[in-house]
Amino acid sequence: MTRWPAQTARAALRNALALGRHEFRISLRERAGWGAIVVASVLAFIDSALKPHLPLVSGIRASTFGGTMVLAPLAIVLAAGAARRDEAVAASDITGVRPYPAHVLFLARLAGNYALVLFAYGLTICSSLAAPVVMAGRWPALLTPIHALVRGVVPLLYVVALTYCGVALARNALAAALVALYWLFLFLWRDLLARAFQFSLTQNWPTYAAISLAVVLATMSWQRWRGRAPAGWLGRRLWVAAIGLLLLGVLDAWHRVATSHDPPLRADPFVQKVASQYIRSSPRVPGFWLPDQRGRPFRLSSTDGKALVIGFWSPQVPESLAVLEALRAISSEFSGQDTTCIAVCLADDHSLSPHLAAEGRFPFVMVTDTGTHFAPNLTACAPTAEAYYLARLPAVLVTDRGRRLVGQLDDAAIEQPRLAFPEVRKALAVAVPPP
Repeated sequence: MTRWPAQTARAALRNALALGRHEFRISLRERAGWGAIVVASVLAFIDSALKPHLPLVSGIRASTFGGTMVLAPLAIVLAAGAARRDEAVAASDITGVRPYPAHVLFLARLAGNYALVLFAYGLTICSSLAAPVVMAGRWPALLTPIHALVRGVVPLLYVVALTYCGVALARNALAAALVALYWLFLFLWRDLLARAFQFSLTQNWPTYAAISLAVVLATMSWQRWRGRAPAGWLGRRLWVAAIGLLLLGVLDAWHRVATSHDPPLRADPFVQKVASQYIRSSPRVPGFWLPDQRGRPFRLSSTDGKALVIGFWSPQVPESLAVLEALRAISSEFSGQDTTCIAVCLADDHSLSPHLAAEGRFPFVMVTDTGTHFAPNLTACAPTAEAYYLARLPAVLVTDRGRRLVGQLDDAAIEQPRLAFPEVRKALAVAVPPP
């Protein structure tokens, strides 16, 4: 009886899913798997406990620290061990006589180990979010763990795919050391590298998801050839799909760099003009045009005739998230009184501000400076930080209806927003300047 390609693909997929579940259970029973879970969970809890006890902070730290910085290197170790498990226990001959093609067995094992890493990541997120519950009795919103999990899906896939495929192709666990060095180089030198090279940033998902899948399909094709499987329709299409996905990933990265402000690769002329405004050279605060939490462009000039309260925060400074609660209180107090509150996020990951806007249900505009580049010096990290000459975070500025600076809130007014109300009333008392 002749089997159509679609039927063959469905049968292979069912076999791969069954083998993947079996691989997940085997990896979960091993001490290395549980050891990685315990280590990542404990470190994530400690990191979250040392920061302000806010679920929003813990959600951010779960992905930026618990996932990328802690779980990623542990995932490299787990994937390398799984890829060389047969050789380690001298079971290669037994595995070779299984009634499954080599490429199906490879895909199933990769999927099973990636599922284990995601399971460990889920427990890491829970541990990070447990800190504000234990320390302050503050429960996270439902979207907080969901967003944290989503932010780690592609970066962990990229790490696991590179490691597992590298070890499978080289047939040597030293390939995992190269991936580990690559990961270490990216995060030690991130202030000198363009954002396009950071696989942990959500705006780079298309690039690194495509590269991950290209590496997996190319390794599957090599496994078919090594297992002397007939080329068939699948074998030819695997190489075509792998090359196509690799090209798509490279083209997406090139397009992202060519159309954005991504130093040191490219400086956008418009963004440079924003950075060159300099707050001390004009009575009006610098203008900007940035995407808001819904992805729509927001221009500061659209608020002409209203008093402004502009707050700056960054996920790199967890204490600065107090700005968001201060703006919430000010927005509620002066609702309908020609006052606009704006939160400017200085983050190289463009999803953080929209995620927090949904999690915290903040009733004001939240924009992201998409030109932000990780840098030790605050004024060098973002165009708006340079234009407003920010010395530290958090920072909240109040302007009158003509966008002229009235004052800057101190830490006490940010922590207790009622202390900021007189400053805002003073700004509203200034008449609207003539056009």
